[in-house]
Amino acid sequence: MATLKDIAAQANVSLATVSRVLNHDDTISVSDNTRSNIFRIADELGYKTVVQRYGTGLAEKDTPKEALHMGVVQMFEHQELLDDIYYMMMKYVLEEECFKRQSVLSPLLRNAKGMFEKTAGEELDGIYAIGRFTEEEIQSLRQYTENIVFIDSSPDELKYYSIVPNYHQALRLALQYLLGKGHREIAYIGGTHSFGDTKQMQMDDRYYYYRTHLINRNLFCEDFVINCLMNPKDGYDKMKLYLDRQSHLPTAAFIASDAVAPGVLKALQEHQVRVPEDMSIVTFNNTSLSEFATPPLTSIAVPMRESVREAILCMERQRKGSTMPVKIVIPCNLVQRESVAAI
Repeated sequence: MATLKDIAAQANVSLATVSRVLNHDDTISVSDNTRSNIFRIADELGYKTVVQRYGTGLAEKDTPKEALHMGVVQMFEHQELLDDIYYMMMKYVLEEECFKRQSVLSPLLRNAKGMFEKTAGEELDGIYAIGRFTEEEIQSLRQYTENIVFIDSSPDELKYYSIVPNYHQALRLALQYLLGKGHREIAYIGGTHSFGDTKQMQMDDRYYYYRTHLINRNLFCEDFVINCLMNPKDGYDKMKLYLDRQSHLPTAAFIASDAVAPGVLKALQEHQVRVPEDMSIVTFNNTSLSEFATPPLTSIAVPMRESVREAILCMERQRKGSTMPVKIVIPCNLVQRESVAAI
């Protein structure tokens, strides 16, 4: 059975930190990344306190009579979440904030047809949908409640409340930072196309703003676009192929997701390309994958806790009878670490 010591060792923090985080001690000063990383490791190790509190919501004896019963759905299945922990971390933050408000959070799971079904017996007061969903998937949610808040997508601004990151501002931050350090040859590593708000394939927002920003400065180069799936294996394969074929490398790269970064760093290391001496790197999402990389990676942070709190406020507005949906665009920020050098 997993212990606090096991969790502390994997999270690279003290036993006291693990204990206080798992017991929801708001007085402890730790980053959201560290907090979410502790919950993720505890969940993966099967630590029983996390399972009791988060696996199926609050225990019945702990649930006040007035507690709200909220559902949660995610775009990715479990294995995909392990490859890209951003949505997993978002769910942990949502669970923590709902727990503080004495709300029961229960997952809806996909059936054989890929539609979502409620597993618990209680009626749902609302559903939080994390990621992007098809119209059919959304309709499968509406059979349980009309109170739905989307986090990280906006399928219909006239129907649904939604919370989305400001991709335009995020790419402007990343590229202006690299340009300010003297870089003029900046690669894009990641998917050039991804699921849109209703899971239709379209140009990825990050790539669109990367491309537009550099075209406007006459700095865009198609040769510096490394198109790969948003996972470490494909990031490694495509980066290795690029390094094998190219004699001239860009001086910097924007990696569209932290999930890709471990594979890219492995390929660079194998080809003796040093970060940041030979290539500077900025990533997107600012999860533990960038925070604990070698070297620690400068990253664009999407404020998860602020996104979740806004989602909860939107849910409250819906439940009070508001009929005018709101789309909230959350500004991002740049977390500077050791992966960018001036030239």
